[in-house]
Amino acid sequence: MQHALIIEDDVAVSAIIEERLSAYGFSSFAHAWTRDDGERSARFKRPDLVIVCDMADARWGIGAAQAISERYGAPALLVTADSGLLKEGLPPGCSLGGPFPMPELRSAIAAARRS
Repeated sequence: MQHALIIEDDVAVSAIIEERLSAYGFSSFAHAWTRDDGERSARFKRPDLVIVCDMADARWGIGAAQAISERYGAPALLVTADSGLLKEGLPPGCSLGGPFPMPELRSAIAAARRS
């Protein structure tokens, strides 16, 4: 059972990401709306993937994803429509511009797992 941690402050966007990840075999999800929520959630159940989406302050989300990734070894992926954030903080290939088709999400998850 693969577990994903979704860091996003918009419930609707978070639900869409969960739906798309379900198509790739993820069956357990945690949703975090703040950095503290994300870190607490990761301590409770180690994620197999951390996804950060567009949010009011995406930079703290990226920082949380990096910290969780380093601490728990989970790959991190940024999904954003903000082209300025696409090259910030996460390894190459671990960012995806939205909106995005399903095959691109699969490729980005694979890249995040390799990094």
